[in-house]
Amino acid sequence: MKTVAVLKGLLTLLVVQKVSCQECAANGVCDSHKRCSIWKDEGECYRSLSYMKRVCPVSCRNIEKAPRRNECKDIHENCVTWVETDECETNSAVVKYCPLSCQKCKMKTAANNNGERMACKDGHQNCQGWADMGECDNNPVYMLENCRKACDVCEITVTSGIQNNTKTGVNDLVQASTKFGVVQSVAEGNHKQATLDTMQKMMDYLDSNEYTSLPSKIKKNCKNNNELCAFWAAIGECEKNISFMKVQCAPACQSCHLIDIDNRCPALPDAVPALKEGDLNKLFERIVESAPGNRTLTVNDRQELAKLEMPEYSVKVHSRPSDGPGTEINIESDKNLRPWVITFDNLLTDEECDALIQHGYDAGYKRSEDVGKRNFDGTHDSKKSKGRTSENAWCSTRNECRGKTVPKRVLDRLSSIMGIPFDNSEDLQILKYETGQYYNTHHDYIPYQKDRQCGPRILTFFLYLSDVEAGGGTDFPQLGITVMPKKGRAVLWPSVYSAQPLDVDDRTNHQALPVVAGTKFGANAWVHMCVSINYCINLCHFYLYPNNSVLFPILMMIGMIINFRNQLDASRYPYYQVEVATNGKVTFNYYKADVLEDVNYIFR
Repeated sequence: MKTVAVLKGLLTLLVVQKVSCQECAANGVCDSHKRCSIWKDEGECYRSLSYMKRVCPVSCRNIEKAPRRNECKDIHENCVTWVETDECETNSAVVKYCPLSCQKCKMKTAANNNGERMACKDGHQNCQGWADMGECDNNPVYMLENCRKACDVCEITVTSGIQNNTKTGVNDLVQASTKFGVVQSVAEGNHKQATLDTMQKMMDYLDSNEYTSLPSKIKKNCKNNNELCAFWAAIGECEKNISFMKVQCAPACQSCHLIDIDNRCPALPDAVPALKEGDLNKLFERIVESAPGNRTLTVNDRQELAKLEMPEYSVKVHSRPSDGPGTEINIESDKNLRPWVITFDNLLTDEECDALIQHGYDAGYKRSEDVGKRNFDGTHDSKKSKGRTSENAWCSTRNECRGKTVPKRVLDRLSSIMGIPFDNSEDLQILKYETGQYYNTHHDYIPYQKDRQCGPRILTFFLYLSDVEAGGGTDFPQLGITVMPKKGRAVLWPSVYSAQPLDVDDRTNHQALPVVAGTKFGANAWVHMCVSINYCINLCHFYLYPNNSVLFPILMMIGMIINFRNQLDASRYPYYQVEVATNGKVTFNYYKADVLEDVNYIFR
């Protein structure tokens, strides 16, 4: 069976396909398969060395050398995966390049290290000759035990402050951690013992009924995804940074059950829906009737509007179910009658539009993305799409934009107009369309959110923040409606039926037509059936921030490392910590061993 597992793992390498492109070296040598660069990234230059040298000589020309005998480390991140298919027993290349995961390191603690050094010698006079012939690799079982000096394995150590009453030695703990994700690091210093204790508790947890009774799919995906998971757990990050730690460091936090989003995000029995059956039609009728620009205002009316910072906007109906108020709640009637589409003129002032555009620049405009594939933990990735070429920025709680004067005033205004709480709205997505950019036909309803705590998107309020010289309209192909951009204008439409407000109404598919001349700025305000914003900063992460992704802390770490690692001496600051506060503020702390230095960066 082990041989079968290896053969299955190599199957894609052995199927020869027609080569459509090759990478060639200056000497004329070329790869002979179009997937060589992909296989290289997957680690096949190590795992299937002989095949790859023959088929992909260029891609594998600069691979990292195998670890020296005194280096206990893995060369590639996929070593852990190869161990799971028993390749340490069947593939000598995996043993060579993955000594840590394959548990081939002769590791020892500081307590016995000095004695080991004194006893470091060869057990046979021919050891050095055999080592020169490559027998340390070809015959490791004998050589690493009997020719330790010749094979240069005498200096491999794992220093440890582990106490006598600890059940498992440091060597066993470090190696055992590879079975549950990335091998864990144990740093010298005040937190070393706490880290070791956390690792021991993790091992005990993984032997407990609480873990073993979990579904196999959950156990398979319960992994530590960072080498510092045990360290972070030891210093309290499982409680301080719940949304990241409980999923990405689940073994260390003893929270594997929370990988299942149904456990992590159970239904809220006390949640109050924004719409009940029939409420959608009433909402639109009320908006049309109460628009200040559609009626004659008294002095008191104008004073009240000024007090509420509400402009004298007017409303135009482009599509509605019927000319009079509808009282019947019937899904078949809903499907036969047209959905609502209305526009607001003068809903925003010029100053408010300019301020929102600037907030977009402050947050950073990036290529817009769509909902991607579902992850193991119930979250969803984002993906770039050829059908969407605009750029966007998020005015979010994480960068503290949502709470600033103008964004808060605008969201409060929209909430007041709809009669739906402020917290049911996602953060504003501020958009920028340059000439030629567009967003093809799509719908704002996201199906999987129907069964989540936030509920689905039920309404879209799109705000136009600039005039456009030509093009850039919002088009509803099935309704024959196109709304043209105008600074301060907004368009509102539903994503659901009035009679069944949890179900998508496909007739409000829409598209952002290409900008022909000028630049179009806008903003999306998506409204959910239930509270949305608080849902995004606890364990119930879901797809709301495409440019940051639901794995926000991971991306923040990567970005911070790239941006700031070069500013610091990495040997002095080898460890780091991420804290995500409930207000969205992210603190990134660099550590010198276990001592927190005065090197903090606050991300907003």
